[in-house]
Amino acid sequence: MKPSRRFLLLLSLVLVVIGAIIVWLPSDAGKAKSRYSTVTLDRGAIRKSVAANGTLNPLVLVNVGTQVSGTIQKLLVDFNDRVQKGQTLVQLDPALFNAALAQSRANLKSNEASLKLAEANATRTQHLFERGYVPRIEWDQAIQTVSSARAGIEAAKALVLRDETNLRYSTILSPVSGIVISRNVDIGQTVAASFQTPTLFSIAENLKRMQIDTTVAEADVGGIKVGQLASFTVDAFPGRDYEGVVRQIRLNSQVLQNVVTYNVVIDVGNPDESLLPGMTAFVNIC
Repeated sequence: MKPSRRFLLLLSLVLVVIGAIIVWLPSDAGKAKSRYSTVTLDRGAIRKSVAANGTLNPLVLVNVGTQVSGTIQKLLVDFNDRVQKGQTLVQLDPALFNAALAQSRANLKSNEASLKLAEANATRTQHLFERGYVPRIEWDQAIQTVSSARAGIEAAKALVLRDETNLRYSTILSPVSGIVISRNVDIGQTVAASFQTPTLFSIAENLKRMQIDTTVAEADVGGIKVGQLASFTVDAFPGRDYEGVVRQIRLNSQVLQNVVTYNVVIDVGNPDESLLPGMTAFVNIC
């Protein structure tokens, strides 16, 4: 009896395993079948696209500097401020400019007085010369003195104009209407105008139209033409696709790690101003 029970138990166990295998195989086949789909073979055109990375920049970026040296007395704009053309950005301390202008105006008055005296002396010398009381050389010297006094007045007027211009330049105005992208100065800072004018502000004229400056290798630049469409994405807005148009392929090549590259400029619309200057764009040019 014991061997027969053991045999039946073993047989039952084998049947259970076989049943489990039978149940499992159709399920797995169904899963495998659901992982694949079939389509009808078709013929189509192959489209070549060029992938490149680039940087978003404003179309027009104006660097505002100073033509005169001085200490910043007033700072009237800050980052991200919208400014209008002719709006005051910075006021330099005008004390030295006012003093120089006052001195040049005083010199002009002194030269005007000298001219009046020279003209009066010349008139008297002319009368004396005509009557024979003074020699010709004194008359010539009187005329020369008048000419020198007139030249002195012209020089003094030029100095007045120069100092007036410097005083006007102490008030730095915005050359364009736009948005302040960067500010590189603070109140109390001394700026020096030299051979390289310091940049006080960078102003983007319009952020609703931007451009992407991309770097394309010489092996790919031959497939790019002006007017081609381009799509791109930015990390700030994953899943959102933007579009642009190739505006320019600049001929000024650069060599990066022994690879010749060209700058391809792409025009981009930015009506909602969501794209910001300096963002990295991942571009596909079709």
